[in-house]
Parts: sequence; structure tokens; C-alpha cells
Amino acid sequence: MVRRLEGIGAAVEAERAGEVFFAVDGLRGIHGGDSAGVLASARRALGAGPLLGLGPTRLGAFLDARGVRPPVPVPVLVGRLGAGSGRSAGATAGKAAGDLVVALERLGVKTLEDLAGISADQMADRFGALGLAALRLARGEEEPLRPRQPHEDLAEQIELPEGTAGRQLDRALALLVDRLLAAPARRGRTLLGLRLGAVLAAGGSWSVDQGLGRPSASARVLRTVLTPRLQTLPGPATALRLRALGLGPPDADQLELAVGGEEPRRRRLGAAVREVRVTQGSEALLKILPVDLDSRVPERWATLTPFPEL
Repeated sequence: MVRRLEGIGAAVEAERAGEVFFAVDGLRGIHGGDSAGVLASARRALGAGPLLGLGPTRLGAFLDARGVRPPVPVPVLVGRLGAGSGRSAGATAGKAAGDLVVALERLGVKTLEDLAGISADQMADRFGALGLAALRLARGEEEPLRPRQPHEDLAEQIELPEGTAGRQLDRALALLVDRLLAAPARRGRTLLGLRLGAVLAAGGSWSVDQGLGRPSASARVLRTVLTPRLQTLPGPATALRLRALGLGPPDADQLELAVGGEEPRRRRLGAAVREVRVTQGSEALLKILPVDLDSRVPERWATLTPFPEL
């Protein structure tokens, strides 16, 4: 569920089994321009099973997903206080939240609206820290979301025909670089390092790590630093693979600069390419890459590769 939501660009908080939260603010522009478009994309990604809700807070989204409308009864706080605003809690915390709800109902506090009208001093005096936590939930006061840091295995591999060498090997590397940069899991972030590897025809494997010095998502820069590494291959290879060793922040690539307004235009085009890929998939924008123009087999003259983000 988490990975599918991250596939539409969501930054997901997942701290309890079976329950996740994500902000829609940064997703509206690429999913129809409004929250309804974001929810529709999330529904397509998740399928018909999970419940989806929209609200200004975790509690609001939780209640909306279950169709709970005002007035909201205070017993809903039992599960939410046990979660500690998203954190897993044990049976002790759940029992304390249940005792708090029982005490509130005995005092005539039946709904969250009733609870929100009580002063913080009164709640602190009577119920302590747990009472203040309940009051904050009732008033819609929650901590910001804490999205998890994804740990995707960002890697690509291409099978090589027998006898691949020289310029053909360079073309295979260019194809790998394009595919790696076009992978949806990258989500526009820069790369910090790469591992170039190969499956050797004689058996075994070979790999070499390549740092970039500074974060980059430039296909030209990556090809420039990796191409010389191909000369150290110990023998013919049957497959070539490329793996990202680390992901940096987005929009931090400053290794290719131009004058006369070209740099802002390049960045706008790159953002447009990323937006199309998020909504239509990694194969939505392709270009023709020459492979072996001297081959007698037409299918080996060229191949399609993901269009660069510029």
C-alpha cells in the first residue's frame, strides 16, 4: 500500500499497520488540479479494498474514510490517543485512553465538539498530559506528518548480444543511464553515486563504484564519468547493469549551466517530463537511440530509450 502511494508521488507516513497518511497539497498539480483528482489517483493505485478519506488532520481523514460525520462521539479518541498521533502504542496506552473517554462521558462530554470547548487548564488539572492530547485532537491540532524515507532499489539492467564491444557498449551504457533517470522511483531526485556492473560471459561478475562529487541528474554527466569505466571490463559481458548508490535532493543539479535564458527553460522542460512520467508511466516519453547502424539486422539499428529530463 505504501509503495503504491509513493508511486503516485505521495510522501507517506506509515507508523501503524494497515494505516497510512499523506499530504495532498503537493500532488494536486499533477493529478487533475484538485484534491479529488489526487484521491482518484490513489484509488486507482490501491484498488477497491482500502478506505480513503480527506481531512485537514490525521483524525479528520480517519473519520472521513469511515463516513463519520459531526457530531463525532468521544469514543473515537480511544484508537487515536492509543496511536499517539500516528505512533504505535501498547495495551497500557489504549486502556488509559479508554478510561479517559469513560470519565469524559460521565462529566457530560459526549462529542468532540463538547471536548473542544473545555479550557486547556481544566483538562490539564483533571486529566494531565493525556487529557491535553485529547483536547488537541478535538481542536484539530496535530503534529506535521512524518513521511518515511523510501529505500527503493533503483537499478536497471540490459542484456547484451554476443560480441558487444566499443561503440555498441557505449550505446548500451547510454540506454542504461536513460532508463535509470526515467525510473518513477527516482521522483526527480539527484544521484549521489553509481555502481556499474556486468555479468561476464566466462562466468562471474564485475562491478565498480563511481562517485559524482556533487549530486547530479544529468545524463551527459553520468555518461561522461561512466564511459571510461567500461574500458576496465575484464572480458566479454552478457549483461550490463547500473545501480544508484544514493539519492540526493531534487533540483540540485548545477553541473550543466547555460546563458541567455536556456537554464530556466531547461528546468521547465525537465519538470514537464517528470510530470508526464508520474501521470502516464516511465514509457510515456521515448527517443530513438542508434545502436548498431552497420548491422545487417534492421532491428539492431536503433532502440527506444526514455527521453531525458533535460
